[in-house]
Amino acid sequence: MDIQLEKYKLVEWLIGLNDETLISKIKQFKKEHEDAFTADVSEVEKVFIKAGLKDLEHGKTFSHDQVMEEISKSYGL
Repeated sequence: MDIQLEKYKLVEWLIGLNDETLISKIKQFKKEHEDAFTADVSEVEKVFIKAGLKDLEHGKTFSHDQVMEEISKSYGL
């Protein structure tokens, strides 16, 4: 099974969908699965995740090499 192709077919189908009841059910399904993913994440962790995503949106990031260089300097490695 080509998972990318299957997702594309689902997206095409969803775009053409006009049944509000079915769309509501799909949204509920999505929410339940998102909730399952974050069930073990504390409120503090969620705040940090949101802050990190905001930093990403604003280009406030560091490369792996930059982080490793900073760690090396800090710990004399």
